[in-house]
Amino acid sequence: MDRRKNIIRRSGENIAAAEVEALLLTHPLVHQAAVISVPDAVREEEMLACVVLDPTAAAGLAHGDAARTLQDFCLRELVYCKAPGWWWFAHEIPTTGTQKIQKHRIFPAGSDPRALAGMVDLCTRKKRPVGSRALALHAGRGAEALHQKQ
Repeated sequence: MDRRKNIIRRSGENIAAAEVEALLLTHPLVHQAAVISVPDAVREEEMLACVVLDPTAAAGLAHGDAARTLQDFCLRELVYCKAPGWWWFAHEIPTTGTQKIQKHRIFPAGSDPRALAGMVDLCTRKKRPVGSRALALHAGRGAEALHQKQ
C-alpha cells in the first residue's frame, strides 16, 4: 500500500491512518492495529480497523463488544469523523521481517473486506455532535464548560 492510501478521505476530511492506529495501540485491549480505507457511497471512503486483541485483556470478550468499546474510545479521544466505522478482528496481521504491517496483504486483492465473516459494522453509531452542549462535551471540556457559559 502506498503513502497515498495512508490518508483516508472521508466526507472531505483527510484522515491519517497512522494517527488512528497510534491511538488504538494505546488501548489495553489492542495488541496490533491497522487502519485501511474502504469505499463508501455517501462519504467517499470509510475507515476499517483491523485489530489483533491482546489475549489476556480481551479474554471472553465478544468481537461486537470489543468493537463498541474501541469505537467509544476513539470517539472520546478523536474527532468523531476519525473513528473507524468498520471493525475486523484477526489472529494476526501480516508484517515484514522488521515488523512493519503489510496492509496490502491483510485482505485478498480485489475483494470487499466488508463482506467477510466477522466484520462488525458500527458506521451508524458515529454521529456528528449537535448543539453547543454536545460540542462542549465532545471537545472534552465536559459539564464544567457548560456551567461557565450560564
